[in-house]
Amino acid sequence: MKTTAKMLLRWLGVFLLCFLAIYVIVFFGGWKLFESGDPILIEIGVALVLSIFIFAINEVLTKHERKIKDLEEHIRKLEDTIAKQQITNL
Repeated sequence: MKTTAKMLLRWLGVFLLCFLAIYVIVFFGGWKLFESGDPILIEIGVALVLSIFIFAINEVLTKHERKIKDLEEHIRKLEDTIAKQQITNL
């Protein structure tokens, strides 16, 4: 439950950053794309899509980084074991 809450908060942060970035672009004379229809709803939709995409990339990178750290720790343990065996063999 704790990790789900953290993931949700991280996604919410990414969503807010995307929405603010899109809002600033539109506010300062941005694209004509947002002129038709309700601009706030379109901005929210675009921010939602972008935030999900960015969040997914971030999660994949975080998972791979954790795997790399675990492998490095495992290699370090194996090296220590080999070093101890070599010392006892002398």
